[in-house]
Amino acid sequence: MTKLHLWIKKNQLFTYLLAIVVVSVITVCLITVMVVLTRSKNTYVEANLQANTILLDKIQDDYETLNENMNRIFETVDNSQVVEHFLKESDNRSQTIVDLKKEMSMTRSVFEDTPSNLILLGKNGQTFFQNDGVRNQSIEDFLAGPLIQKVDEESAVSQYFYLDSGLTTSTFEKPGLLFIRKLSDAQSVFGYALIFISEAHFSSIYQDLLDANLHQLFILDANNNVISSNQKQQLGTHFDVPDSSEKAAQNVNQKPLYSYNFMLYDIFNESKLIQNMNLIQPTILITVLGILLVTISAFFVIRKTTQPIYHLIDALPAVTQGDFSHTVKLEGTFETRELGRAYNLMLQDLQSYFDHLIRTESEKRLIEIQSLQMQIQPHFIYNTLTAIKFLIWQNDQEKASTAIENFIQLLRHTLSNKEEMAPLKDELAIVNSYINILQLRYGEGIQTNIFSDEESENIPVPKMILQPIIENVYLHAFPNGQEGFVHIFSRVSNQQLKIEIIDNGIGFEPRLHKPQNHDLKQHYSGIGLKNINERLQLLYGYKFGLHVHSELGKGTTITLLLPVP
Repeated sequence: MTKLHLWIKKNQLFTYLLAIVVVSVITVCLITVMVVLTRSKNTYVEANLQANTILLDKIQDDYETLNENMNRIFETVDNSQVVEHFLKESDNRSQTIVDLKKEMSMTRSVFEDTPSNLILLGKNGQTFFQNDGVRNQSIEDFLAGPLIQKVDEESAVSQYFYLDSGLTTSTFEKPGLLFIRKLSDAQSVFGYALIFISEAHFSSIYQDLLDANLHQLFILDANNNVISSNQKQQLGTHFDVPDSSEKAAQNVNQKPLYSYNFMLYDIFNESKLIQNMNLIQPTILITVLGILLVTISAFFVIRKTTQPIYHLIDALPAVTQGDFSHTVKLEGTFETRELGRAYNLMLQDLQSYFDHLIRTESEKRLIEIQSLQMQIQPHFIYNTLTAIKFLIWQNDQEKASTAIENFIQLLRHTLSNKEEMAPLKDELAIVNSYINILQLRYGEGIQTNIFSDEESENIPVPKMILQPIIENVYLHAFPNGQEGFVHIFSRVSNQQLKIEIIDNGIGFEPRLHKPQNHDLKQHYSGIGLKNINERLQLLYGYKFGLHVHSELGKGTTITLLLPVP
């Protein structure tokens, strides 16, 4: 498991809270962004569609104005006596030409910066070119051409035609619209007035108003041929008029140009408009920054809120080990401070309880040990006095006197010194005095030797733990005056004090005995060994105590195990 997984496992509360906050913030932000973008998109598109409608209305009005201006020019030409005289008479004087130019000076522009390119053609062969235009074909060829023939065939006074090229050198190879007006008197047609508007000038009305990236604008004639468009490659081609469903799907608007019998179609690119909103990237950037800011803020706030809880968790292992001193600092929110205060009060109560319990158990253990020791002392005194009584009964005054002196030393050690513990060397000295008393009674057939190293002699041991064992050896290991030896060994091994009492007495059934009361009582009479084992276990625990190992006919080994402080 990685360090990250371990950290998450140890900080589940913090991780869960932070994850919930972050996920909630991200969810709310995403929903908000989606709603804002959708509403903004709809509002933006709707506003542009409304603006587009206004622009199309203006374009429609401008084309009507253009038509009115052309009709006004045609009316001026049609009502001019100078024009009629110029186009009827074959011999025109220079003054006539001057008068014509003067009268036609007001017709140089048809709409704003759009030149009229007015041309007057007479069947008498006379021509007039406005704006200093120069024809690019002979008048005879033009009048005899199919265009004039078509005009003459129609009853309409005014007609228009889409041409791939103009009639003058300045408009040559420039597509545009040619408007033709018949000039006639009461008898016949004597000439024609022509206005050529290049497609570039014709489209200038909408070119600067509409963005070509968002709008595809087409102006169609009665045959649905494209005569003007901001998609120049479509000029002169046939346009497939969309049906009503396609118009709704593609945002197609149409406006009739009544005076021309044209139809204007505007295809609005909504997706391109949305891309040009420049709202998505800033919104996403602001959202990401907002999420990061909220996440960082939530991280520190949640960490500050949960940190006291983790401090409390860190303090719990010490409590399980019995250490009630690790109180926690009161910090964080009101709830965590109250929790910390309750925890600290609990530690104080537990400390008080355990201190009281330890004192009670210590006093109880001390009473039990003293009780056991008090049991040993009368038993020991009784046996010793019995031995002295036996010597007196034998009238052996000298041995009895020696026994009394040794007994006085024993009493001084056991009664005058109230301490529970004594160095091992003092306990061995008392054992030696007690052995002298026993030898006075039982003789010197039992040889007793004490072997102890210097390291073990200063180790404190409970008082009166060796005398009962020596007494039992003399009483039970060598019955009927049997001779033998008793060796006492003491040494330190593995931080334990090991005392062994080994005899070569009669022994008993060969098995390893633990210091259980019924075994000890079965093979050794009295309460001495039992109390020794219980005292040691009360003092040091069940790892320590008295162990008996015996083999029938070979002897017995009694081992005492005590800790080295």
